[in-house]
Parts: sequence; C-alpha cells; structure tokens
Amino acid sequence: MVVTPPSKKKRLPCRFLEKWQNDLKFSGWLTKSNTGDSHAYCKLCNKDFRIDHGGLNDVNKHTNTAMHIKNLQAQNSTKSASNFFTRPDDDGVTQAEVLFAYSIAEHNIPFSYADHFTKLCKVMFPDSKIATKFACGRTKATQIVKRSLAPALQQDVITNLRTQPFSLAIDESNDRNTDKCLAILVRYFTSDSAKTRFLTMPICNIGTSQNIFDQLQQTFANYTIPWTNVLSFMSDNCSVMMGKNNSVMTRIKEQSPDVFDFGCVCHLANLCAVAGVKALPVSIDDMLVDIYYHFHHSSKRKEQYKEFLDFCDVEPSKLLKHATTRWLSLETCVDRTLHHWPALTSYFNSHCEVEKPGRIQRVAAQLSDHEIHLYFYFLSFILGPLNNFNTIFQASEARIGYLAAEMKTLLRTFLGKFVKSKLIQTTPDLTTIDYSNPDNQLPNSILSIGPKARGYLYDHSDDISPTVLQKLFSSVRQFYCAVVKKMVTKFPFNDPVVSCLAFLNPAERGNLDFNDTLKIVKRFPVLVPSTQFAALEEEFIDYQVSPVDELPKFDSDTRVDSYWAAVSAMTNKITRTARFPLLTRVTRAMCCIPNSNADCERVFSMVKKIHTEHRASLDNSTLCDLLTTKINSDCACFQLKPDKDLLKTAKKACVAYNKDCGN
Repeated sequence: MVVTPPSKKKRLPCRFLEKWQNDLKFSGWLTKSNTGDSHAYCKLCNKDFRIDHGGLNDVNKHTNTAMHIKNLQAQNSTKSASNFFTRPDDDGVTQAEVLFAYSIAEHNIPFSYADHFTKLCKVMFPDSKIATKFACGRTKATQIVKRSLAPALQQDVITNLRTQPFSLAIDESNDRNTDKCLAILVRYFTSDSAKTRFLTMPICNIGTSQNIFDQLQQTFANYTIPWTNVLSFMSDNCSVMMGKNNSVMTRIKEQSPDVFDFGCVCHLANLCAVAGVKALPVSIDDMLVDIYYHFHHSSKRKEQYKEFLDFCDVEPSKLLKHATTRWLSLETCVDRTLHHWPALTSYFNSHCEVEKPGRIQRVAAQLSDHEIHLYFYFLSFILGPLNNFNTIFQASEARIGYLAAEMKTLLRTFLGKFVKSKLIQTTPDLTTIDYSNPDNQLPNSILSIGPKARGYLYDHSDDISPTVLQKLFSSVRQFYCAVVKKMVTKFPFNDPVVSCLAFLNPAERGNLDFNDTLKIVKRFPVLVPSTQFAALEEEFIDYQVSPVDELPKFDSDTRVDSYWAAVSAMTNKITRTARFPLLTRVTRAMCCIPNSNADCERVFSMVKKIHTEHRASLDNSTLCDLLTTKINSDCACFQLKPDKDLLKTAKKACVAYNKDCGN
C-alpha cells in the first residue's frame, strides 16, 4: 500500500508593512503602492515592484538594482529644492532677494553676476542669518524680475490707462542687431505729477504705417486698453508716423478722432539747425568727422598730438564725435574744435602726408582757411538759442504750457539777428514778416555774427579779402533765412491747442482768459461734458481771484504738474469736497501731453546700456521686463519697500519657471 505524503501548507503572500518606511535605509524613497499590498513603490525609480514573495528581502533586492543605485547617486549629488527657496515665513530673505534682483535691473548688471554674489554674500556676512539663507542665482534673479517686479509695475500702469486719459508716444529703432524695436511709452497723471511709463517694446522689422499701427492695436487689445482714453500722440515727424495720409496718426484718429498731435519740437529744432548748416558753403559736418576719425583708432597719432597740445599751450581735452542724429552734439563739437584749433592746425600742417591728396591735406587746408574759422565762430555763437530751446523741452516734467511763448521767443531771437528791429516790434504776427527781403535786413556792419567772429575779423583784417568777407555775410544771411523758414513752416505757431495751453502756467494766472480753457475742453470733449461748462467757469474764476496765500506755492523750482497736483488736493473748507474738480481734471490731462519725443530716445539709450556685447543673448521679453522695472519705478534699489503681494509672487517665481520648463 502506497502512502501519500501530506500536502505542504500553502504559503501566504507577503504584505507591505508601513513600518518599513521608518527604516533609515529606505527612508525618503519607499512607500506603499497604489497597486495593492503585494507591491511597494520606489520614488527614486518611479515604479512599483512586487514584494509578495520575499517581503523585506524583495525590497533589499530592489536597492541593489542598477537603476536604483543610479537614481540614488543622482539624488545625493542634487541639492534639495529647499536650498533655492525661502520658507513661507522667511520674508526677510525674500525681501533681500527682491532688492538684489531690483538692483540688477536698475544698474544694468548681468544676471550671471548673481551666481557669485550669492556665495560672496555668505562670505562677507557670515554672522547674518539672512545672508546665510540668501540664495539668488542668475535663474532666480531673472525670474523675480520677469514674474514679480515687472508684472507688478506693469499692472499698475495698465490699471491707470484703463481708467484715465493718457498720451501715447512711440519711436522705432534698429540698434539691436538686425531687429527693429518699437518703443511704446505712455504718459498719465499720478497722485503727485505727470509720469512717463514704459508699456512694451515689440519687434517691428517692417516699418510701414500699417504694421506699426497693428503692433499698437495688438498691444491695446492684449491689455484691454480703450482707444478713447488716448489724449495725444507723440512721435518723430517722419511721414510714416505723422503724415496726413496713410500714416500711423491717421489710423489712430480712425479709432479716436479727438487725439491731438503736433510733432516733436526737439526734432523740429534740430531740423532747423541742420537746414541752417546746409546753407553754409562748407561742410562743417564732414570736417568734424574727418578730424575725429583721424585720431579715433590710432594711439600713436593721439600720443603725437599731445606734443602739439603742449607746444600750443592748449589744455588737453577729448575730441568729440559729431553724430547728426543727436540733437545737441553739433554745438559741443564745434566748441571743442575751436578750443583745439591752434594745436590741430599745427599738427595737420606738420604731418608728413600733408602734401598727398586725401583727408590730411583736406583738413590742413580747412584749418588754415580764415573763412572756415569764421564759420566755426559763428556756429558757436548761433547754435546756443536752438540748443537751449531743445534742452527745455526734452525735460521729463510738464512744460507744454510754455511752448507757445518759447517758440515765439526763439523766432524773435533769430529774426532779431538779421531783421530790422522796428519791423519786428510793429508786426503782431512774427510768422508773416518778409525776412528774405534785403530791404528788411540789417547791414553787414551790424549783422549778428557773434563777438568772437567780429573780433577775429578785426584781428585778421589784413588777411581776409573783401570777396571772402562778402561771401561770409551772404552765407550768414542764408543761414538765418534757412533756419527761420524751417521754423515758420514746421513749428506749430498757429495750433489752437498749443496757443491755449498757456493757462497751465501758474505765473500767468492773472492774465488768463476763460475762452482759452473753453477751447481746450471743446477740443477734448472726454474731459468735461458741455452740461458742466458753467460749473467749470465758476471754478476758473475762483482760481483766478483767489489770494496767493490760499493756493500752493509756485516758484522757479516748482514743477507745473506738481503744482496742479497740489491744487487738485485742495478742498472746500465747509463741505470738505474738492475745490477745483473740473478745472484740475483739465489741467492734469493737459500736463500729460509730452513736451517732445525725448523719452523714447532715452529708452533707446537705456537699451544700449542693457543689451551690450556681454549680454548679446538677452531676448526681447527679458529686455522689456528690465525696462519696465527701470522706468516704471520711481525709487532707488535701496529705497524699495516690497509689499506682501510682491514678496508672495517673488517666492513663487522659480517654482512657476520650473513648471513651465517641465521640471
């Protein structure tokens, strides 16, 4: 009889035990699997593995697999994310990181500097808890600017543009490699003054009026900014921007017909100077460029020239480069060349190549020519008024109320140089004077050419022939006629808005006419409805007859826009309501009209300082965020006081960046 052995007892499968997670050997990566108790989950390998056969032994076997060992080594060599982020309650560290990122943007420092500064900070301040926890490398600094500082500053701008009138200023530049950038600036009234803010700067390589306007239209749509809030448009005076037909301006007026435009007076003043210089029989620009580039790339020539400076007892100073696109460069270059004239003349006439045709011979002949020397003295004298006018209206403060008076003063100044004074005094409208008529012009003996030019004529009377003298005075007259013609043709002398804006000047309070203010509100109906014209007149009269001690102080150091901000804050002593609500609504809006397009030019100067050869890979979005941070904040880096919302977004900046990158 065969005896059947008893069957083995069926073995129960192993189950996952939570106590394994507390084992230091498995801590941090072993956890329960969603598949069931017969599996365990490895966080490092991102996989489930079976443990129903060997239990803890299966876990030990997994730790010896090649994949697990590789992932464990990678984890040990990677810093914890906690090293890069401050704790939610650690606002001091976050504030330090925000201030540092802001200083990088303000001072045009490359983001790569942040990597070393983070380590340097710990070495410099070893006893500081904030310095010890400070961790703001290039990536974090970049993201704080892009996702915290710039968005907060831009949102404030957008909120204002949606709720109040503002002015729009644009300009196009191709300074960034082969790309053309369209700088879009806005100007609106804040609580204390009129401020120019940066909106955006898209790439606009096709510079047609339609394409430029499409960029504007897209920007307004992206930020839901209404065209009806656009009060005025400012740009340079090219036909693409400001032409009467098929320009950016005509397309803007299709969106908002009441938009005001008069062109950039600083560009116009520069055009007047260019027109006058072109009327002279010699090319002053070419001579200045020849002199500059002769020395520019040669240290040997510069060293040789120092001997001539010592010999001629001329104080050493740098020879300047004349750039025709820079408004104020011609006068400074002319003055500097006159300062160097004796040394330059001696140097070029002594040069070994002076006998050979070319630049050296040409410049040597020009420097020895009395006529050209006289033209330089004349330009040094006459360019001053144009540059002073230009300097006044390229300022950031609101000076539009002075424009009408300053244009008349400038025109009167130039007419007075060559037109009989009696004719100027008796003509109400200076633009109608027949200045080109020889009978209305001054004789050569009193024609204004400047005291230095007159002195040079006296000292070299024996060397200057009557023919050269007659040519000089004829050329000076042509210069004056060219400047005045350009001024009368281009300047907005007869623009009703410009003429009426004198009421912004508090010094003219006693001479104001309410009709001028009424013309303004009719020109811009969005400011005051017609039903409130009577109330506006009452406020105007109250303002005009108020004692000086009741109104804010105004002197030569007071900004006009700051004065009107103070007036708008005045209240009625009994009702405690605003005393001049309608009047200040008009004046604050008019202070938003830019004096010129100088702010756009300043943006491009900032771009040159930011987008250097050391930061050639900087993309346009980061550049725009840096400009937003620089321009749209009024405080220095050490004065910034981040609020809780800003600190909150700064903490999340790198987390959001990593999510976008798929990390």
